[in-house]
Amino acid sequence: MRIFGMRINQVRVCFVLLALAALVGACGYDKDVPASQEDLSVTQMNMACSLGSLPELPDVRITSATPEAVPVPHCKVTGVIGTETNFELLLPDNWNGKFAMGGGAGFVGQVINSALAYGALQSGYATAGTDTGHAGHPVAANWAHNNLERLVSFGHQAVHRTAVNSKALINAYYQKDITNSYFTGCSRGGGQALMEAQRYPADFDGIVAGAPAYNWTNGLAASTTLNVAAASYTNDIGDASFYGVILPDGVPADQQEHAYTSPIWYTP
Repeated sequence: MRIFGMRINQVRVCFVLLALAALVGACGYDKDVPASQEDLSVTQMNMACSLGSLPELPDVRITSATPEAVPVPHCKVTGVIGTETNFELLLPDNWNGKFAMGGGAGFVGQVINSALAYGALQSGYATAGTDTGHAGHPVAANWAHNNLERLVSFGHQAVHRTAVNSKALINAYYQKDITNSYFTGCSRGGGQALMEAQRYPADFDGIVAGAPAYNWTNGLAASTTLNVAAASYTNDIGDASFYGVILPDGVPADQQEHAYTSPIWYTP
């Protein structure tokens, strides 16, 4: 079985060793062949892209359902789960019977679906993304202050609830069960992939976790410390102990400042 050019036999998590700051990974994909024309003709008779044609789901409010022609004909469904978890579900006319959900980046804060970057919709996948339960800039975290619900949604719950409700909508829309479900993400999306594999392994048959951002406390704290030091003491770099960095022998003089403030960038 193949998804986006990767072979998956049951649930497998792929780790891609990229920089933590990377927001989008690059993976190839193979286009899946849509269902047969006979199957499509039967399915399309049951498809109606409208609010009235979609089922009512617990704690879910569908806000729109509109036919779209680009990049391929599909039904665009938007909705809100719970208090403020926004999601978007795209249902292609030529459905291949599968579901692919894409992860977000940074702190998300808007509906992001990285599966679209790999041509999921054009390949016939029903595909979804979420804002993870808050609105904001992907590199701003003020939304989290004193709001436990948003923290839990961002941490794991929003992706899980989006997956579960998207699959219910897909099955109802096509009147046919999904054959396989996949998740792909990089950076924060990779972290979402790990949380899905650990907390909700039944959500997906295959998971791709690229450059997973998961150790937020250590990773962000270390980066912030170095960035503040670099911004405040750019003319005083002689003392390596100030930065908590001991450089290896052989660092060229013209690279020492850069190596002190951003040691991850220096390769001996």
